[in-house]
Amino acid sequence: IWDFKYLLVQHSSVSGDLELHTTPWSSHECLFDDDKRAIEFKEKFQNNKTSLLLKTKLSAHLEEKCSGVVQVKARILELKFTISTGQYKQLVFSADTSLEHVLASLPMITYLGCAKCGLELQTDENMIYKQCTRCLPYNKVKTFYRPALMTVEDEGYEICVHVVSELMEKIFFNIPADWLNRVVVPSSDVTYSTVIADVCHLLLADTEASYWLEIKSHFVLDENSYPLQKDFHLLNFHPVL
Repeated sequence: IWDFKYLLVQHSSVSGDLELHTTPWSSHECLFDDDKRAIEFKEKFQNNKTSLLLKTKLSAHLEEKCSGVVQVKARILELKFTISTGQYKQLVFSADTSLEHVLASLPMITYLGCAKCGLELQTDENMIYKQCTRCLPYNKVKTFYRPALMTVEDEGYEICVHVVSELMEKIFFNIPADWLNRVVVPSSDVTYSTVIADVCHLLLADTEASYWLEIKSHFVLDENSYPLQKDFHLLNFHPVL
């Protein structure tokens, strides 16, 4: 549990949600379990966390058209990454994608960004990375996985779910994006990129595997309850045991 102070609140034009942003005046503190603030937080929020999460079928959720957080069981059909540079505008992995292609494409699904806000940094004419102006004077950089658009299916119903960089890392066994070229053990030639490629390939190639997906959905309906807009964002992910 973290305690944040002095955050800037902005309205997201993409998701419609309120976003919290840090500023040079912001501070954060990790609370110990015996801290009074941590105990009060757990008593107030965490006791009812599981009861608030609704498990439902994907078909029922699409029929009800209710915005909120739900948990659905579905198969993963496709991962689509948008590449801002290079010859590929979009990189798509599916059940038909070979393990070798996934492995060779891994460098394209990572990027160098601002370590504070995650913004992808562009290069100038001298191939030097530009600074993130909105986070100055902070100037540290970090390698991230690119966000993905995940197509999932259950009983013939399909939706496209937005997956942020942090959750892509969780799906890839929490292996950081800058570890691709590291060897798993010193005495082996196996790199972490091989592990990630195996995970990604199995995720899509195993057509019998289902996963529990915690999804935040947002529906915009017209006067006849017809959906004008549907947005789905992944909050959590784990296999069906």
